[in-house]
Order: sequence, then structure tokens, then C-alpha cells
Amino acid sequence: MKIGIIGTGTIASAIVTGFCTKEIGHEFYLSPRGAKHATALAEKFQNVTVCTTNQEVLDKADYILITLQKSGFYALEELSFKSEHKVINCATEMKLETLKEIIGETALLAHIVPLPMIVNGFGPLIAYPELNEVKELFSPVSDVLFVESLDVVRPLQMLTCIMSPYYMLLEEFAKFTDEHGIDHKLSVDFIHCLFSSLSRRAALSPDGDLVELAHDMTPGGYNEQAMNELMDNGAIPAWGSMLRTLLGRLEANDKK
Repeated sequence: MKIGIIGTGTIASAIVTGFCTKEIGHEFYLSPRGAKHATALAEKFQNVTVCTTNQEVLDKADYILITLQKSGFYALEELSFKSEHKVINCATEMKLETLKEIIGETALLAHIVPLPMIVNGFGPLIAYPELNEVKELFSPVSDVLFVESLDVVRPLQMLTCIMSPYYMLLEEFAKFTDEHGIDHKLSVDFIHCLFSSLSRRAALSPDGDLVELAHDMTPGGYNEQAMNELMDNGAIPAWGSMLRTLLGRLEANDKK
């Protein structure tokens, strides 16, 4: 497949690297926007070309991925899309109906939420609508999860914003074990295994009741004390509050 990318930033770089590392055979045509990322990818992978203009990307590719920041959306108005183009929007703040007004009718128009771990060839990828082309394209490098409407995309998209806080949470645990002279690599390996096991157990729960899992503990034990202390200090509810704030910011940007 010939895949063009308009806006070569962090996510675009992760997508290209994920595909090229697995040697799936796609050809990538990158826009000059984000020259640092684009040049690095072209130097690393033979099937990556940096185009001189965004229009050249469209002229050479069949699939077009939009990975622009909001400040760069104006660039789309200068381009001529073809009716046979298959366009996939990755821009958080670009709604499909708005994109369609800008680029016109195309053979395919979808919205996806790729995550940085796609660089390693795994992780969830939210997609709308359910299209075989999207599944076939991204299944080799992610777990494609289709949703029934765009209204579902954004709350799920906000959940992806916990990545940096999550890693800092793991770092806090590693600091605790460092204080007690435990080998850092051993601590990190244990932390990774612990959290992976917790997620796996939740995934295997037949009814998906996370509260029930949380209360599967010894009364008066250390696990219960840990949860009570965090709840009393507002640490656990703060995560939900943070997500509501982020969604409010995204919805406010729609009106600008």
C-alpha cells in the first residue's frame, strides 16, 4: 500500500516505525511538515520518502493519514484530494464532518486514535466507523477496537491521556524500592509484571466489575489500608476529575 502522512510528528513517526519495523512492505510518503521526524524516518527506512510539498504526498499515495495539530489544519484547505483517496483522520481536535467539508468526498473517511506503543506493534487503536480497510491496515501493529459513534471516541480518547501520569506513578513506586537498596532493574521488572498481571486479571473478570476486584482483599489488611488512605486524600477520585477537565477542554476547543 502507498500511505501518505500529512503532518509528521510524534504519532506519525510511531506509526511509520511500527509498520516498517515489522517489514510489512508499505510505502510511506511524508509531508515536509515536521522535517526533523520525516528526515530521520527516511534515513532509517528505505521505503520512506519525504515529499517536497503536501500535495505531492496526496499525488503519490492511496491512503492519507491526517496527523496535524490544530494550528496546522489550515494546510488542508490548500490541498486537492481525489475521490479515490482513503482518508484516515488521527487529529484529536478535527471532527470528521469538518474534515469532510474541507476535503470533499473521498472513497473512505475514518477517525482513529493511535497510541505511541504502536511503534512496538501493539496496543489499542480506537476506530470509527467499522471498516474492513481500516482493520486490515492497522491490525498488524495494533488491536483495532471499533466504536459505534464518534460520541464514544472522545471519552475513550481522554483515557489515553493517563499515559504520562501512569509512567510517573510507576516511577514513584520505583523510587520507594530504591530507598530500600533494592536493585533498580529488579524493582522495575517486578513493577511491570505486577501491573501487567493486574490488567490481565481485570480483563479475565467475567462481569468486568472493577469495584468487586478492588474489594477482593483481607479486611483490615495492608491492601485495604492503602486504598482507604488514597481515597481519604482524594488521590483516586482525582483521576476521574482530571479526565473530566480534559474532555471539557477538548469540547471548548470545538467552539473556537
